[in-house]
Amino acid sequence: MNNSEEKPTNLTGSAGFTRSNSSRQADSAGHEEPNFRWDDGRRRVANVPYMLPHDLAEGQRLDFQHYMLRYAFKGNYLAPVKDPKNILDVACGTGRWMFEIASVFPQANILGLDLVTPLQKQSTVSFPRNCIFTASDVADGLPFMDKTFDFVHQRLLILGIQAKIWPGLLRDLVRITRPGGWVELIETNLTCQRLGPETKRLAKWVQEISIKRGIDASIPKILGTQLKQVGLVNVSTQRISIPIGLWGGRVGSMLRQDILSITKATRPFVMTHAGISAREYDYIVDISLQEYEQYHSYSDFYVAYG
Repeated sequence: MNNSEEKPTNLTGSAGFTRSNSSRQADSAGHEEPNFRWDDGRRRVANVPYMLPHDLAEGQRLDFQHYMLRYAFKGNYLAPVKDPKNILDVACGTGRWMFEIASVFPQANILGLDLVTPLQKQSTVSFPRNCIFTASDVADGLPFMDKTFDFVHQRLLILGIQAKIWPGLLRDLVRITRPGGWVELIETNLTCQRLGPETKRLAKWVQEISIKRGIDASIPKILGTQLKQVGLVNVSTQRISIPIGLWGGRVGSMLRQDILSITKATRPFVMTHAGISAREYDYIVDISLQEYEQYHSYSDFYVAYG
């Protein structure tokens, strides 16, 4: 079949993508949005393990993070994907990855799934017709038919998925991927490497909070093993270390800015957990920026595909 001769299918409401036993459809029409709350001046989704907000500033950070990863990885994906017909981006956020993939595979239908989708509606980007967004919670299972997608992409969900959900989610990712298709996961450690004393203290608090929320920080390191356990073959893994700070050049400066945005966004959680004031927290964050340079800190990112 010559995919280049096919026209993209309108995925909205397509029975070929949604499971017959699912009440969710392939668009967000009628989807009941989760509850929101305001904390430290930021809008957040309530009753989820994810600590980062859902607002315009977070959307800008996600786009910036995307550019950083694309620069560090020298591309938007590592799996040897060829001529896919249907692509799924799990936890698509602003849809920036989808937008760029659409130009690489204009013949493909590209579906973006996230808990809440309005972030992409605030974007100034004009998405092509083959990009469709749908709202759904991955903890409830992926609402798609078996063997639907040629390429399933998921990245940086470690802070949003409890450990008990991961095994079922991985099985679901495999279930919806057609034979011969590819699944690619990207995650990072919660704790960076070569940290100074104050930055270690901050990282320890974040890890303690994450454990309380049911997060398993060891998952990124074993992604390849887990993909094999759920039945994938031709599994490949890579560890990509990215410097943090001006000492690391362009990519180091980008990751420094990304981490700074994250530490500011998670401030209320850490303050409450550690029992410290906003002034003390901000002081520690300022010191951490100095320690990144002094200790040449870096962060490990893990890529696994099969």
